Amino acid sequence: MKIDGTSISPVGSVQAAARVSQVNKSQKISDQDKLAVSENAQVFQNLVQKVKELPDIREDKVKEFSDLINRGEFSIDAESIAAGILSREEIGGK
Repeated sequence: MKIDGTSISPVGSVQAAARVSQVNKSQKISDQDKLAVSENAQVFQNLVQKVKELPDIREDKVKEFSDLINRGEFSIDAESIAAGILSREEIGGK
């Protein structure tokens, strides 16, 4: 038995034509697909983007407190810290 390339080609071209037809059909369907994002979702996405752009470390605050510590002017008000912690626990915060 002898196999030559000419007998396989018609099958390959039929398969290729079927694939092109499938691609064209899926493109027609996707032209009709739409995505609608609510205004609230757009606002939320903008806020998320702005938060991502913020630095992890606020250098201005670090410098401000470093200067206060170096000058000996930084003091901790333990009572206000404790009151803040307790008020958060009362409302169920962490």
